Parts: sequence; C-alpha cells; structure tokens
Amino acid sequence: MYVRNVMKKDTVTIGPEASFYEARTLIHEKGIRHLPVIDKHNRIVGIVTDRDIREVGPSDATMLSVQELHYLLGKLKVASFMTPMEKLLTVAPNTTIEKAAQLMHDNKVGCLPILEGKEFVGIITETDILETFVDVMGLNEKGTRITMALEDEPGVMHNVLEVFKQFNVNLISVVAPSYKVEGKRMVVFRIRTHEYEEIVQELEKKLGYQVVSVVKWPSM
Repeated sequence: MYVRNVMKKDTVTIGPEASFYEARTLIHEKGIRHLPVIDKHNRIVGIVTDRDIREVGPSDATMLSVQELHYLLGKLKVASFMTPMEKLLTVAPNTTIEKAAQLMHDNKVGCLPILEGKEFVGIITETDILETFVDVMGLNEKGTRITMALEDEPGVMHNVLEVFKQFNVNLISVVAPSYKVEGKRMVVFRIRTHEYEEIVQELEKKLGYQVVSVVKWPSM
C-alpha cells in the first residue's frame, strides 16, 4: 500500500500572509492539528500546528491588555511562526505506508506533506497511519484472534495456514512481531470465524504448536 492510497487530497491549507487568527480559526473549526502553508504556486512553504497556535497565543502571565493582544496577534503573519519548508520531512505519493510510518516514528513528527515534484498534493497524518493499521489488522471484521508461540523456522507458518485451509476458514490478517519469548516467535492470526475449537485442537494436539490465547473479535 502506498501513501497515495490513504493521503488526504482535499487538505485544508492557508497562505503565508494569513493572520494568526485565521490560522487558529481554521484549526479549531476544521478539527485539524496540521495546517499546510501554501504559496500561490501551490507549493508548500511550511506547516502550522495546533501546538504552534498554543505557543504563539497569549500566556496567563502577559502584561498586555486585551486590546493590545488582539492588535498584535491580528498583525502576526503565519509565515512568522510556521515551521518552514526546509525543516519539514516530505514524501512522494508512491512512498510505501511502511516507510511513511517509519519516518514519522523515527523523527517524532505528526504528519508528512506529500509532494509530486515540487507541487503539494496532500498530507498524511498519524491518524491516517492508525486508520491504515486498523484496516490492515482487520479490526473492523468479525472473527477470532489466535496468538501462537512458534519456532522461527521455515515451513511452520505454512503448516498453520494449511490447518485454516483444512477447515475452510479465511484468513483476515497475520502479525509477527520481531521479538521472541523463550526463543519462539509470537504470531497473531485473525481468522474469519467464531468456531475455533476444532481448529485450536488441530494446531495443539496434532501439530504440537503452542496456542497462547484465543479471543473472539469483537469481544463477545
């Protein structure tokens, strides 16, 4: 899956000459956390976040009057407090979701602007990544979650899948984290059935595999 499949294309944006109040209003009314700043050539020049709005806004310790604050903030341009383009991480539409998620995780950023050449075409956020995770994991589908401790050897996964095939059960998703417990790989299978008893019996008694837990999803 690629960034172009999940990115927001109808992104709310603002110009660099807009005021603090315009940016704050957009962020609050649209319920967004990241506001791309776009110039007249549809090129991104920066990002304003909800955190920027909070930091630029008045503090309780200010000695200025309400009128003075309104005047100063009304004159404050987005360009003066946005994160500029040269400090942003960007990706192309054909970037994989995995790469985008890794970039956001490793650099502790909440969004990535999407550029096609130099043109701004959308944005991907932490929320988009989480929604993709929910979709890939099959969390919106009813079924059974079977967690197994398996030897990290060729053919083991194939044997488990053959059991699901034997019972004519569709696989929703498989997740195999890199960590091991007592030398075994923890693997989570989601299958599209709530009738799991005979399947677990086949896995444990006939194949000798360790089933750690079984949970119907959604929880019954």
